[in-house]
Amino acid sequence: RLLFCAMFACASADPGVIRQLSDLDGKPYTVGYNSRSMLLNGRPVLLLSGSVHYVRSTPEMWPSIFAKMKAAGLNAVESYVFWNYHVPTLDTYNNKTADYTGRGNVTYFLDLAAAYDLFVIWRIGPYICAEWPGGGMPSWLGQIPGMHPRSATQPYQDVCFDWMHSHIEYVRPYFAENGGPIIMTQMENELSGPSNTPYVDWLGELATQLKTNLPWIMCHGAHANDTIETCNGCDCTGFVDGIVVNGQPAMWTEDEQWFDRFSQGASVRPTGNVGRAVAAFIAAGGSLHNFYMFHGGTMWGNWSTTVRRTRLTPSYANTANLASDSTIYDPKYTTIAALHHVLVNFTSTILRTPVPIVRTSFSPTTWGVTLNGTSGDPPISFLFNDGVNTTTINFNGDVFEMAPESSRILDAARNVLWYSDPGVPDGLGLPYLPAVPPGSLAWTSWSDNTNRGTWYRTTFPRPSMPPTGLMSVNLTGFGQGNMFLNGVHVTFFDLAYGECFHPPGGMNNHGSCLTYLRQLCDKPTQSTYHVPPEWIADQNEMLIFSSDTLPSNVTRVDPSLASVVYRVDPPSLLRKLEPIHLCAQNRLRSSRKS
Repeated sequence: RLLFCAMFACASADPGVIRQLSDLDGKPYTVGYNSRSMLLNGRPVLLLSGSVHYVRSTPEMWPSIFAKMKAAGLNAVESYVFWNYHVPTLDTYNNKTADYTGRGNVTYFLDLAAAYDLFVIWRIGPYICAEWPGGGMPSWLGQIPGMHPRSATQPYQDVCFDWMHSHIEYVRPYFAENGGPIIMTQMENELSGPSNTPYVDWLGELATQLKTNLPWIMCHGAHANDTIETCNGCDCTGFVDGIVVNGQPAMWTEDEQWFDRFSQGASVRPTGNVGRAVAAFIAAGGSLHNFYMFHGGTMWGNWSTTVRRTRLTPSYANTANLASDSTIYDPKYTTIAALHHVLVNFTSTILRTPVPIVRTSFSPTTWGVTLNGTSGDPPISFLFNDGVNTTTINFNGDVFEMAPESSRILDAARNVLWYSDPGVPDGLGLPYLPAVPPGSLAWTSWSDNTNRGTWYRTTFPRPSMPPTGLMSVNLTGFGQGNMFLNGVHVTFFDLAYGECFHPPGGMNNHGSCLTYLRQLCDKPTQSTYHVPPEWIADQNEMLIFSSDTLPSNVTRVDPSLASVVYRVDPPSLLRKLEPIHLCAQNRLRSSRKS
């Protein structure tokens, strides 16, 4: 087994570039950068990353998620750090007893990331946004007199430093200087306003005081001196040239997959739109691309109460490459994985082509790039049609038909290596299958003594599904309320129909890159709610509190329509994941011995 994993690593080795964490042999290494890319031990790296929030998934889910990322050609994972999850009360802060258990077990998350050969981008904050309660800022800050969060004032500066310093020391063993996977850290997030303010100046000083020996990044807004500005949006191609002329690499830390709101139609970032944008960013000179999200996961329990104010569904970025239950979402997962593998195969060419990169304009809406690298590197060419009509591009004597807003990637012989194909529709994900025989749930009910709703109770045995199956509960028949399983608050739910009006994304629309899943228009925005494997027992008790206030499309509650279901990834993918899991398990065993 160890020999197999060593052969697997050797097959990807390249003395000139870094492709994955294992290329560094677990030894301490340096992290720097130039205008072309991040530099690890002085060698360039093309970072293909995806966001996974540890609090929106669970430890039992992480190995499968990381394996699917690796199989999709990724070599990095990005996550925020959730201050209010780890330090939920003022007593927790005063007693210095941050909670790193359960979904907050960041050391296990980082151990697994390293085992699955993934670099880590650690976005510490303290403010993170993330469509998370308080943007990650603890509510107990309001109990401290004179507190003004996100300002260069006391006592906020001291409290912020205490948290940032304590967390950094907790995860310092995972920094590059110790051979770990963390290669960069993020300060703040999406900070509006100019960069020349006392608060931004203080953030720069804080970055120096924390002594991570890693580059700090700041995303989509004001940025302090000695931090790297990164991009956020649906297309960051235009960001590249402006940043590389300042000697910094072009890094796209949030390629938006977005989220849904109850009463609005379920949205999707079309696969063709995503792929074209990624290809264009890399062609233009980008060197770090991150999907926000790659796996969105779920806001469980009281953390799902954010939906009561903002109407966000508990399933977060459900049409990302991995759905909220972590099954693959096709055609997106497979199409983007194919793109990643092309980019990985041409890593040397991409990184050895200097920036800024000259683009060839074929017409007002079409353009292309050829990256040649240095002597011996195979060239790779990118063609783009940014227009809304089908057109053709004559490239070195060969004519290529280009659909609206599409891209093609060609090798030296002008063979098509990848095509974004915007004509392929996005679907509803893998089908749900019954985990408990349909109609077998026997319900009892009683009125809530506050006259606000009705409680419903049922029991069922361990679901009948494959070991890799992922269970959910379809709450069709209910209106809105809260679901509990085995004493755990799973989620707030709402079966209100989603209306497909313009624009998708509602009051926080992120641009024109979203569309609706038309199959779900005038149907519940979210009807099925994921339950992680840790909460499932041999005998299960499910409680539903159903509010007397019903969505307009629900005239009465009928619990007999609810069901326990599951989804499972295709056998062909599960076979591909087996050697990835094997290598990861071997790395984990080796790291524990050392």
